[in-house]
Amino acid sequence: MAYKKILVPLSGSELAEKALPYAKSIAKLKKSQVILFAVSLTIFVDRRDRLFSSYLEVNAKELNTEGIKTTTATSYGDVAEEIVKYANNNKIDLIVMATHAYSKAKQWMFGSVTQKVLYGTEIPVLLMKSKSLEVSAEFNRILVPVDGSSFSESVFPYVEELTKKTNREVLLLHICEPPIVPSYGSHPINSTWKKRRDDMWGEMEKLSTSYLKKTVAALKKKGVKVKSRVIKAQTGEVVQTITQVSKEENIDLLVIATQGRAGVSRRVYGSVANRIVEELSQPILLIRPTTSIPPSPSQNLLDDIWQSYIGSKV
Repeated sequence: MAYKKILVPLSGSELAEKALPYAKSIAKLKKSQVILFAVSLTIFVDRRDRLFSSYLEVNAKELNTEGIKTTTATSYGDVAEEIVKYANNNKIDLIVMATHAYSKAKQWMFGSVTQKVLYGTEIPVLLMKSKSLEVSAEFNRILVPVDGSSFSESVFPYVEELTKKTNREVLLLHICEPPIVPSYGSHPINSTWKKRRDDMWGEMEKLSTSYLKKTVAALKKKGVKVKSRVIKAQTGEVVQTITQVSKEENIDLLVIATQGRAGVSRRVYGSVANRIVEELSQPILLIRPTTSIPPSPSQNLLDDIWQSYIGSKV
C-alpha cells in the first residue's frame, strides 16, 4: 500500500496545478517519486509541444530542489486514455489530479477526463475539486465513513500508510438511518410499528458503537491515531450528515472505497453515492479494491445479531 510512485497529470491550467501541493505533501512524507505527466492532442512536434515539455521541466526542477525525486513524461492522444495507460503500465501507486465539480445539470460530478480515469484503472485516485482550495494539503484530519462491511474497511491499509509516523488523526464515521416501517400511505400499519422502528434504530446504534469501538482498538494497535462517531440520521440525510461532520471536525480529506462502474459503494452510501463525491468540498481519496472481498468477522456478527433481533420482534 506504499505510495512509491505518484502520477500528477498536468494541462498547463491553474486548476490542474492545484494537485501539486497535495502530491508534494505525500511525496515528502513517503519519499515517493513524482511523475509530472501531460498529453498532447497531436503527434506533430510544434512550438506548443516544446512549451509543454519546458513547462513540465520547470515544475519538476522546483520539486527536485525540495528534495522530491521528480521526472516528466508526455504522450499523444486521448487525454484520459493516455493517463490510464501510463499509470497501468508504469506501476503507479497513486494518481493525484484536480477537477471541476460540475452541477447536477451536467449529469456527472466530474469532467469527462476524470470520469474516464476513475473507470479505467484500479489505482487509487486523489481528487481535488475546484472548490477545494482552502483545505490543508497536509491532511491532518481524515474522515473515513464505514458501515461494518469488509468493502468499506478495504481503505484501512491506505489510511494506515498515509498516517504512519505522523500526528494525523482519523475519524471513523458510521451513519445510522432508521429502518423502513411498512405503511399504507403516510400511516403505519399499526401504532406499534413506530415504537418497533425506534427500538430497532436504537439497537442499530448500539451495534454500530460496539463495532466502531473494536475497530478503533484494532487500528490503534497499528499506530493509527483514531476516534469514531456514530450519528443517527433520517433517511436521505447521509450527504448532509457527512458534510456537516466534515465542517464540525475540520476534515482535510475523505477516504472512501469505490467499485468501478458501479460508482461509490452503494452498500455504504445508498442512492446518494454520487452526491457525496459531488458536493463535498474536501479532497477525496477513492480506493478501488482489486479483488472480491469476503465479509469481515465484524460484519458477520452485525448481520447475525441484526437478523436475530428482527426475527424476535416480528
